[in-house]
Amino acid sequence: MRAARHRVSVAQYRGLIVRIAFWGVRGSTPTPARHTWRYGGNTPCLELRVADKLIILDAGTGIREFGNRLLAEAAGQPLDLTLFFSHYHWDHIQGLPFFAPIYSPANTLHLYGPHFADIPGSSLTAALQALFCAPFFPVVLEALQSRHPVQEFNPGDALELGPVRIRTTRLLHPQGSVAYRFEHDGSSFVYATDHEPGVSPDFDLGLRNLARGADLLIADAQYHPEQLTTTRKGWGHGSWESAARTAADAEVRNLVLFHHEPTHLDETLDELVLRARSIFPNTWGANENLIIELRRRQMTLSTRPARISQRADLNLPVTVETTEGGSTVREIAHLANLSFQGAYLLSPHPLQPQQPIDIVVPLPATSETVDTHGAEPANELRLHGTVLRSEPQTTNGHWVGAAIHFPDAAPPQKKKPEPEAPPPEPSPVSKS
Repeated sequence: MRAARHRVSVAQYRGLIVRIAFWGVRGSTPTPARHTWRYGGNTPCLELRVADKLIILDAGTGIREFGNRLLAEAAGQPLDLTLFFSHYHWDHIQGLPFFAPIYSPANTLHLYGPHFADIPGSSLTAALQALFCAPFFPVVLEALQSRHPVQEFNPGDALELGPVRIRTTRLLHPQGSVAYRFEHDGSSFVYATDHEPGVSPDFDLGLRNLARGADLLIADAQYHPEQLTTTRKGWGHGSWESAARTAADAEVRNLVLFHHEPTHLDETLDELVLRARSIFPNTWGANENLIIELRRRQMTLSTRPARISQRADLNLPVTVETTEGGSTVREIAHLANLSFQGAYLLSPHPLQPQQPIDIVVPLPATSETVDTHGAEPANELRLHGTVLRSEPQTTNGHWVGAAIHFPDAAPPQKKKPEPEAPPPEPSPVSKS
């Protein structure tokens, strides 16, 4: 008797229309490094929970950790999953051999991918056969223990997955790529990675039509705008500017920049998000801790905690400064803890992820802050930061907790020991 299929913890998301979690956001190649930890270095993988379906978008290196989390969540029950590929370049498929659920006979992984009839060998079946094959991997496709039915479709086809409606369109990318629009119960979001704008009006129009009026657009923003006409022309990717203009032209409600350039530091991506907001204000940058929830056209953002340094516990009143509509907003908050890399703040109002913020800490008048030479005394410490996440604090009444990162901060370097004095040179020997 076959065990019942397990819809992984769908009950805990009841009332949600769509929940999207990012497990990989980097383009081209993984970049595990200290300067990419906030946004993440894994290649593309998204988790989508909609209705009673658990859907995966792309199988970059981020799918490995997600698979481990799924197995822990399922606690031995069979998994029934669906994986959609945008295309078959290495950064979008390389994590699949390390996706642990495919090695259990109890699990089913439904595989969907586009077939590009005009490009020989560009199909899901061909990609899977090449991926699970010597000399690239020791396990052949036929040896996988899970059930993994394959369904190919033509770009532009409409699909259905239970109550979820799915539309597709072809994008301009070497060897082809597709964008997906997922719709359910009045909510919609579009996943459009690996597209080069400004080359083919037909492809650009197809993407705008697919994204028209969506609650959320996740769009390729790998390069700088000037690179699209020079050093990266023909490479099949967009920029923060092209993503923002597409979002504005398609009248979507929210935009997430995705498929980050491997050489872009966290601070670089912070700057690109701010630039995109000058064109399309409701813009965020995808990071591996980001979770987006859609409820009846309302979107909320949160992040999974990520901390890399020790913090000192505090309970210190501070002033926080943010910008809204071009004006500076000041309010009193409480600093709960502090480190060289960041802080945790209790604010009376919600803060948006990736929102710039200044924390102004009052300094007492001491002999160290009073300048005896007539200069203005230092009476405050100003910390420039970025909001990582914001969450209600049920134990603190109306307060909202916010994790803050200080992009320019660095821990103090250990003082190098003074070099030892060289031994005295021997006295010259007098010759008689």
